[in-house]
Amino acid sequence: MSLRLQGPSLLLNSYAFTDVFGGCGMFMDITWNCPKTATVKDVVNWIGTACGQSPGKRLANIVMNFHGDPGQVHVGEASPEIFPGPGKGVWVPAEFNDINIKNVGAFAALRSYTIGTIWFHSCALAGGQAGKQFCRQLALNAQCRVVAPEEIQTEWWALLNVLFMPQGCIDDYEGKVYLWLPNGDQRDFDPNGGNWL
Repeated sequence: MSLRLQGPSLLLNSYAFTDVFGGCGMFMDITWNCPKTATVKDVVNWIGTACGQSPGKRLANIVMNFHGDPGQVHVGEASPEIFPGPGKGVWVPAEFNDINIKNVGAFAALRSYTIGTIWFHSCALAGGQAGKQFCRQLALNAQCRVVAPEEIQTEWWALLNVLFMPQGCIDDYEGKVYLWLPNGDQRDFDPNGGNWL
């Protein structure tokens, strides 16, 4: 199942989801695949650029398709994972460029634009108190609605998305989903199967 988002809309895809189908096979009016070096500043600048190029400097919907954890969105890598192989050395996990509570204030730069809703298709972003506080602060800073899930998310295979998901649609959410209003109020939200402005 998918949900339809009204345009004009922007989809920012993680470098981790970039493939021969663009990025998970989902497309909005504007679809950009982010490089591996992306930072929070880059993300805010790309949203601002897309808003500036849209009629009336307005985006009805922005989809952020990145890996996530409670209260953090992994938008790029500061250093890659090192895995020399079993018994051949020490595994070093990747360090990510994250959007988190420490830098979410950067989204205040978007207040001069009209943004309807930022949709996060990021695993467990709204999980726990840290996740909910992050989403609330983003809504307050950007002065728009924010939608985020509390649980791990899955997506269709990219080929299926290309074949069966119309432009302007995203994969539905798994588990509990929340909506934050521009004043920071939090609501339970069930967007699946809907047609959203």
